[in-house]
Amino acid sequence: MRSYAMVSPAFWTGPTGMEIRAAGKDPLIVSFYLMTCPSANMIGLYYLPLPTLSFETSIPSHGASKALQILSDLSFSHYDTASAHIWVPEMARFQIAESLKPRDKRVTAVIRELIQAKSCRFIRDFHYKYGSRFSLPSLEAMGILISPHEGALEGPRCQEQEQEQEQEQKSSVSSSVPEDTSPQFLLPGNA
Repeated sequence: MRSYAMVSPAFWTGPTGMEIRAAGKDPLIVSFYLMTCPSANMIGLYYLPLPTLSFETSIPSHGASKALQILSDLSFSHYDTASAHIWVPEMARFQIAESLKPRDKRVTAVIRELIQAKSCRFIRDFHYKYGSRFSLPSLEAMGILISPHEGALEGPRCQEQEQEQEQEQKSSVSSSVPEDTSPQFLLPGNA
């Protein structure tokens, strides 16, 4: 059994756990699933197709998507539908440590997990949150090349939101005002 799939009993009485519990049964089930599912890893950044989540939790796809949105609104986790990756921002802190010294063998394990998830748009956010705390080299030094346009953290998106964004982008292309394409980092608690 992997040691990083533990859930602290304090989850039930802590503010995040209480907010999730108040949000309903599906968000509670999904939150526990995200911490303990077979795909989970110690850094909380991993590939998780929505049909797998839906099947393994017995929550219909629509309900699972809604639960993911609620968890994102509560800053518990963030899901990228395009790459089917999930990020549970506090998971690395609870499953690994608050910080790691450069020679700690877990640094190598964290780097290995980041390299496996290199196609995930949350890589930059993870590195921003944990890079210095975990003594991580730069993303470029790890061989993770990210487009400067890969962006800010967003919660799960529905198809309607994506269509609206596409229409807005088409409108802005015809506008004479240049678009700001600088990378942004929005982390829970730092906004």
